[in-house]
Amino acid sequence: QHSWPQMLARAGALASRAPAMAAPLEVSSRWCHILVAAFVASGQLWPITAAGATQRWELDIPRVTRKELESNSTLRSGLHAYVLTDWVGSRWKASNWTLDYLKKKIPFEWVDYYPNNMEDVGNKPYLFKLEEAMPKFQQAGGPKYMQMRIGYRGWTRLKKDLDPKPLPDIFWDDDEWIGKCMKKQDGKVDKPAIDNFFVTNQWKFLLIGEKGTSMFFHKDGTAASSWQAQVLGRKSWTLCPNTESHLLDVHLNTYKPDYNRFPKFAKALCGQVTVSPGELLYYPAYWWHHTLQLETPSVAYTGALVGVEAERRDLGGERKPHARFFRDLMDKCDKCWERGNPTRKCDDISEKWPGAAPPPLRVICETYLMDCYKEWDAHAKSLHGAAKSEL
Repeated sequence: QHSWPQMLARAGALASRAPAMAAPLEVSSRWCHILVAAFVASGQLWPITAAGATQRWELDIPRVTRKELESNSTLRSGLHAYVLTDWVGSRWKASNWTLDYLKKKIPFEWVDYYPNNMEDVGNKPYLFKLEEAMPKFQQAGGPKYMQMRIGYRGWTRLKKDLDPKPLPDIFWDDDEWIGKCMKKQDGKVDKPAIDNFFVTNQWKFLLIGEKGTSMFFHKDGTAASSWQAQVLGRKSWTLCPNTESHLLDVHLNTYKPDYNRFPKFAKALCGQVTVSPGELLYYPAYWWHHTLQLETPSVAYTGALVGVEAERRDLGGERKPHARFFRDLMDKCDKCWERGNPTRKCDDISEKWPGAAPPPLRVICETYLMDCYKEWDAHAKSLHGAAKSEL
């Protein structure tokens, strides 16, 4: 196993021999951290372990401008987290959002309302529509936290506030592909299916919290990368690559680590960063993340991306993240549908609890997802090379 200085030296040597990958970056300790994390994800280096009894936060999460991101092939690979500093605040109308504006714009969207924080994985929400939840959130008490899955109708009302994309090829979101692969037999876009996809997969989120609220430490259940635009308030993030999963636990509080209970956390390659209003955080699929709101109110919008990451070797046998994402969704489908059988096998909890996520539609599972995969695969090839499809 290599020592940390040896890993940095090797990363620097690789960067100097591969200008097409790292140029025009200066090969400094800061950028070697970035290269090491990217190479670990791609399987070219041994995983790094931190020495000592406490977490050393050695994973650097760089802060870059759009121009710097555009010329940085390491970050454009999609294999490392970063903060984009100069886009949301200057180009998006969302930077002017207020709580009252959101209440008027999307009063009908369902909210997971946590009156006593969401810091514990066992905390359960109350389900309200935003017009009902907002007055409760604005009352005294707390700390309170709200997350809402944005459906198709809500997205059509908000999307203009989140345009233009900083770099359309790497922030290639569902607006570019979902209307092509979710079409009815008459050629019209299947809006109910798109709504089901958004809500079932928690594809678009609006997150509102008070100072001190925290969403527990976890990694997402599907292999989609994520971006989050911070609109109001500052938020602290803990991020750890998927390669560190054997050292991590959903019950771990990364802001107050109990090393007696979770001693392995000290060895994990992780980083922390604070995101301010007008900034955007990106992190790859399956990365562990833990958030802490630093101000009241904190408002952020999260979107998911698929078909934008380069190949990886930490995905359980898959190399392509979008292929792993496809299989994640098909695993969900298999719990509810058998091909050719119109009878659903799983329960629809939204019938008992309005506002809860419904099961995936049969037409999505049997028809649309394969067509969507073709879109994701084609785009990934255009970004990262024409590797042979694994499906």
